[in-house]
Amino acid sequence: MSGTRPERRRAPRAKASFPILMSDQKGPCEAALKDLSISGLCCVYPQELSEMSLLQIDLELPGCERCHRLQGAVVRCKAVPPSYEVAVFFTEVSAEAKAALESYVAAHAPAA
Repeated sequence: MSGTRPERRRAPRAKASFPILMSDQKGPCEAALKDLSISGLCCVYPQELSEMSLLQIDLELPGCERCHRLQGAVVRCKAVPPSYEVAVFFTEVSAEAKAALESYVAAHAPAA
């Protein structure tokens, strides 16, 4: 066996390294993106989040003047001291936000 796991993601991802704002019941908190797709994101977050926690995400893509508001659910939260790596699956994305995400992903390097 080669030891590599098959890719489970359905949407292509692009590297991303800009701040976003995520809000849960405790309020808003800034996160640093690692990668982004039309179906979700991976980021570094300063606090632990429970899986399936619902979040509001405010995302302003570089070069885009509009801030998109998305909804998502935490699908993974892994301690990476001193913070956490959090994966979020989008549960609500407007047509305009989806088009902006598709454009961003198509224009940027694929994430590993």
